[in-house]
Amino acid sequence: MAITPEQFLQAVQDAHTRQATELSPEEASQRAAMALLAEIGGGRVGESDLTFEGQRFVLPEQYRGNVREARRFLERWEKQQSTQHTYSKVFRYRPYDVAHAVTLALKEAFGTTGVGETTMTFFGPQPPQFVDVPTGVNTSVQVPWETTAFPPLGPEAQIQIGHTYDREHGHLGTVEVLAPRAVKAQVDGLFKLIEKHLKASSIYRGKALVGGDRVMPKFLDVRKVDASKVVYSDDVLHQLDANVWSLIEHTPLMRELGQPLKRAVLLEGPYGTGKSLAAFLTAQRAEAHGWTFLFVRPGDDLDNAMRTAQLYSPAVVFFEDIDVVAEAGDPAKVSKLLDSFDGIGAKGAEVIAILTTNRKDKIHKGMLRPGRLDAVISINALDQAGVEKLIKAQVPADMLRVIDYAAVHSAFDGFTPAFASEAISRTMRYAIAREGKKPGFLTTADFVGAAQSLRPQLELMATADEEKTTPTADQALRALVADVVDATRFVNDDGDSARIYGPEEDVSGMEVDREALV
Repeated sequence: MAITPEQFLQAVQDAHTRQATELSPEEASQRAAMALLAEIGGGRVGESDLTFEGQRFVLPEQYRGNVREARRFLERWEKQQSTQHTYSKVFRYRPYDVAHAVTLALKEAFGTTGVGETTMTFFGPQPPQFVDVPTGVNTSVQVPWETTAFPPLGPEAQIQIGHTYDREHGHLGTVEVLAPRAVKAQVDGLFKLIEKHLKASSIYRGKALVGGDRVMPKFLDVRKVDASKVVYSDDVLHQLDANVWSLIEHTPLMRELGQPLKRAVLLEGPYGTGKSLAAFLTAQRAEAHGWTFLFVRPGDDLDNAMRTAQLYSPAVVFFEDIDVVAEAGDPAKVSKLLDSFDGIGAKGAEVIAILTTNRKDKIHKGMLRPGRLDAVISINALDQAGVEKLIKAQVPADMLRVIDYAAVHSAFDGFTPAFASEAISRTMRYAIAREGKKPGFLTTADFVGAAQSLRPQLELMATADEEKTTPTADQALRALVADVVDATRFVNDDGDSARIYGPEEDVSGMEVDREALV
């Protein structure tokens, strides 16, 4: 019996209704997620001439009188839609940052990573691989890595997370999806979700890192430094504020006023003046205001640190003991160092480079000309206000009554913050030893006496610093081996020139003696 078109449409709608009611909650959720991804991806079906709309079959004019050819077109289109295609995207973020963002994107779309099924390879079944990725100090997360099955995009669909090497930016994360052409819109939507989470929830941007690691940066714990107990002279604080901290704390205003956020600053001064502590104070401000901070030590790869800084700008790169690298008489290292600093000015990068040195006389003169360094900040002995602040930071208030700070400052003459801190601690120990209990209060004479007891040590250090000692044969051999190791490179599979690390070099992370950083 013939049926009318209206009856046919009603039957189709009834079939769809029955199918919908038969879907499990998991299938319904998955369909909703796929629809969401398609909408995010632009809702495209793919590069085709098919449009699904209305309630009638409409063929292009070219098929008039040739319905058979139209049928062949539909068959080719259907086959094409089920054919596996490879979709890939390179993200301008470090690889494990991308892997973390993939996890967040899949959880947003599907409520779970959806990754965890075994893939079949030429060598047999391959279980999914998960990597433990640090996301902060003492925190980490498991993320998928390499190739894993992803059934929501198709029975044989796969997602591969990896990395590639870019000459300008270094190691970048990649995502490759193997899925039918029919889900291209969903794949585009997934890529957009990944990009969204990278911008909003990057595990590296706005964090304090140990620079130099090419693939997985380590995190620097800046919480162990108490800013209230770090004391500089008023002039040093003014210079740090004007040349470094104000750029970090007032970034929008600096941009509004056209002030460049690319700067190179040298912190110079003898041992114990607090140059390393300036790194932690700067890192604390950076994290509080959304700047990325990279602490780079001699032996770390400065080029990679600079690349990471540009990827995650605005950023601060703090390079300790620059004289070790830029010492006069080593033109190759100096040239590489200067090239790295020149590179941070490219394309308006917002990167502040801070260098420290204990021996400014050993800095190559090419580093000191205008254009290379924007400011040189000398951190030396504390002024009277600095001595008073340091004493009040270290000694309980009830132990300080009437102190002649001018006399104490005179006794502390020439003391770096490290020596001044030791003199204050020694003052308390002397008083405890004298009274056999917590002293009621400290006197000016206590501080002066402690300072006088430290004077011979200060003079000894000054003398040792001036002497030109001859290295032993063992020291000379170690230095030669270190230079050979530093110059030895190999090319890895990505075409990246990578240094071979020596057996005694720590590349696993940064261990800092906080008490020594005074």
